This record gives sequence, C-alpha cells and structure tokens, in this order.
Amino acid sequence: MRPALLLITHDACGGGGNPGPAAAAIELIHAASLIHDDMIDRSDKRRGEFSFHRKYGFEMSLLVADFILSLVLGIASGYKDSRVGRILSRASKLMSIGEMREVQVIERGERISLDQYLEILKFKTAVLFEAATSLGAVIAGRPDLSEDLGLYGLYLGMAYQIRDDLMDWGSPGELTSLLGEGGLRDLLEGMAINLAEEAMEKLEVLEDSPQKALLRDLALYSINREE
Repeated sequence: MRPALLLITHDACGGGGNPGPAAAAIELIHAASLIHDDMIDRSDKRRGEFSFHRKYGFEMSLLVADFILSLVLGIASGYKDSRVGRILSRASKLMSIGEMREVQVIERGERISLDQYLEILKFKTAVLFEAATSLGAVIAGRPDLSEDLGLYGLYLGMAYQIRDDLMDWGSPGELTSLLGEGGLRDLLEGMAINLAEEAMEKLEVLEDSPQKALLRDLALYSINREE
C-alpha cells in the first residue's frame, strides 16, 4: 500500500521524475521494520507464514535488515533532489523511535494515556505513509504540495492503524491492552473516522483526477475494512 500511495500521489501531481526507486525504498524500509518488529515481539508468524527470524535465525535477520537499509541509502543517493534522502531518513528515524517507545511501555506493563498511544502509532506506522505521499509530490516536481499531501498520508496512516488495532482490541502484547476500558474504544472509532476525513480534506490541493478519487477511496477504505 505504501509504495502504491507514492505512485498514485505522484501521478495526481502531474507525474514527471522517476518515482519507481523511491517507491521501492519505501517498501524496503517497511520490510526491514517488519523483520525488526517480529524479532522484538518474538512473533512466530507474519501473514500466515513463519516470520523471517523463525526461518533464518536472529543473526541473519539483523544482518538482512541492515542490508535492506543500505539499499535504501543507495536509492536515496541516486536522486539529485536532497529532499528525497531527508524524507526517507526522517521516516526511518521516527519509526525507530516509535518502536522503542512501544517496547518500553509494553515492558513496563503500565496503563498508557491516549496521547502516548497516538504518539507511538504516529511514529511507528503513520510517518512512512507521510513519507510516501510527500515524496510523490516532491518527485513530481510539486514540492509546494508536499506538506499537504504528506499530512494526507499521516492522517491516513493513523486512521488505518487505529482500525487495525481495534480489530485486536485488548489482545496480550498489543498496545490496546494497556489502554483503559470504558468508552475509549468508541472514542478511537470516532477518531479514526475524523482522521480519515481530515486526510480527504488535504486532497483539496489537487485538481480532480482519477488518481485523486483513488486517494479519497483509500481514505474511506482505511475506516471501512471488514473486521
């Protein structure tokens, strides 16, 4: 979904440039984060298959994730526009911070506030959506749209992850198990809807096109998935 967002946003901004390598870099960052995430969580399965570290061991997993990130560095260096590298670097950094904060709160096992939950979600998940849509604009030669479209991606990513977490509400090892009960679940449902609506509002900077319509549909999909 993340590289697709970059490519669709790029086309919605009029195309131009070479978005393919950057889209690959976005997916590579995501792949490395999944390897690390499964290692940290000691997860045996990923998408119905054995996770990478279960197949190849922790040592190989560490090295492969590092190797993947070196590929991202190489891709970034191929763009003359230094903003591409800065956007990819920022996303990787914030994702690492988000993962570390999640590890810390789960290890403590204490209740967390809604603000803490949203900050972890933003850093761990949504910033890579933000990077994808912002890069789409930059590579298309429309850096003037990168902030608004980056926010579209950020809000979309947060809405998407909230809905994903709600499907696993309260499961052991999940962030939602550290949130209070009461009306919080309903509050998060409403928050996901509001975020998706805010994402769609950010698309108003774009001219009407099939790509803009698709971006809007993706925002709607993020909150209307089947449980």
